[in-house]
Amino acid sequence: MAKTKKKPSAVKIAVEIVIFIALFALAAGLMLFRAGSNTPDPAESAQEMTDALAQAAKSRIPAGTGSAKLISDAAEQAFELKLSGVEKLSARKAQLNLELRVVDWDATLAPLEESFDAALHERVDAAKSAEEVFDDDGSYNEATLTAAFEQSLSACLAEPEYTTARRTAVLKYNKDAWQLQDEVNEQAVLAALAVPENNPQEEAEALFAACKDGATLYTLRFRIDENALSAPAPDPEKFGSTNDPAVVQALLDTAEAKKLIGDEALVWNADIERIPGTEIHYYLDETILAIVWQEVANRGVGTFSEVFIADGSQLRRKIDGDAFGSMDFRTTSQFAQDTNAVLALGGDFYNHDRACGIVVYQRQIYRFEPDTCDTCFITADGDMLFAYRGTFTTQEEAQAYVDENDVLFSLCFGPVLIDGGQDMTPETYQWGEIKDDYARSVLGMFGKGHYMTLNMNCQLPNYYYLSTLRAAADEMIKRGCQKAYTLDGGQTATTVFNYQLINPVQFGWEKTISDIIYFGTALPES
Repeated sequence: MAKTKKKPSAVKIAVEIVIFIALFALAAGLMLFRAGSNTPDPAESAQEMTDALAQAAKSRIPAGTGSAKLISDAAEQAFELKLSGVEKLSARKAQLNLELRVVDWDATLAPLEESFDAALHERVDAAKSAEEVFDDDGSYNEATLTAAFEQSLSACLAEPEYTTARRTAVLKYNKDAWQLQDEVNEQAVLAALAVPENNPQEEAEALFAACKDGATLYTLRFRIDENALSAPAPDPEKFGSTNDPAVVQALLDTAEAKKLIGDEALVWNADIERIPGTEIHYYLDETILAIVWQEVANRGVGTFSEVFIADGSQLRRKIDGDAFGSMDFRTTSQFAQDTNAVLALGGDFYNHDRACGIVVYQRQIYRFEPDTCDTCFITADGDMLFAYRGTFTTQEEAQAYVDENDVLFSLCFGPVLIDGGQDMTPETYQWGEIKDDYARSVLGMFGKGHYMTLNMNCQLPNYYYLSTLRAAADEMIKRGCQKAYTLDGGQTATTVFNYQLINPVQFGWEKTISDIIYFGTALPES
């Protein structure tokens, strides 16, 4: 009898299936483990990839020239791409976390127009001639505008404002290396990193146009360096002398003269009764107008000078040896040659055998005798400020006043004759024999940049009278001076114009002195 074959039980079949699945899973797991273990860690190449991204992004910034190069250089120098972390999302996928620093253009360039205006103003002030900054039609030339723009743009970009953003780059493992996920991804990352958004050339042109449109027109200003030992040499062709008042009037009708005179009332006029045989002397350039004439004053010779200057630096002082206390005395005429003075007067003779007043030179006090005389302070703007006897009690207090008012130098003789249009002539004064008859010298002021000087001398045979200080004050008062101060008189009372002594001098010859007051041109010699 044949033996019947036994069928596998359901349990056996189930066990066999489970074993097979387990073996398959184990094999698959081993395969995946082997594959995963062969994939390099993305962090190992992350920095190299970040550097490559940064380099690629920088290469997208066009270099440009001129102003555009300033923008592109700033963009490149400010650019920084840092790796802030790596996330592994799977065995074949990872993400770079990037931190990006670029220029915040809106914040950086916000002050550009104001900076441009300031740079343009500096260039106008530093110009040696009008042709350096203006075209024939009076507008700024392109070279001036471009230079001011690039100067201000460079200043704005010197310390730019920054903005920081975060970007991600998705990587995949392909062909045994980690790569950006695809070309589209790479281009998107590079587009986000490249700065500035606009082409630097277009950006520069737009900024330049905006600055030009908002530019303020500045008047060309000439100023003499306060440390200069002399003024620029005046143009010999600008000096003149005449007996005909119409010649002077024609000069005053020119645009140059009118600009200097402005709204000030002119003292000189064609109807002045000059001393017979004397001429009217004049000088005019863009920065100074001076007219000198002689008429009878208190029965003596009054030598009057009316001066308009464009800048306060043109009212100057010269002391012998250019150092306080020097004894290298010279005449006013010699001083005038040394300083290129258009007009010079004998000063206060500060180094005479007396010590009085508050002597200021180059903003420093060198002598402090506040109770002996009135002091006239001359500021950097050419204003005349007065300190009456006893005004200051300490040198520190006086130096603070000098600093606060930007006083360049002082005059120490006096007294003050006119202050604020009021007659301040004293009845008594320590210096100058004010009630006796002497040659007198006065420096007066009407308004900003408008001055008058006066010497009162005698000349035989017809004008043999000298003057008291009261008579000198009256001459200034009736001509409308708002401020007037007495300089050293006697033989020091001298007026030199175009390097020539104009007035007759007491005792007939010029005395050597320690200092002068003078007016100079501010036009550079070049």
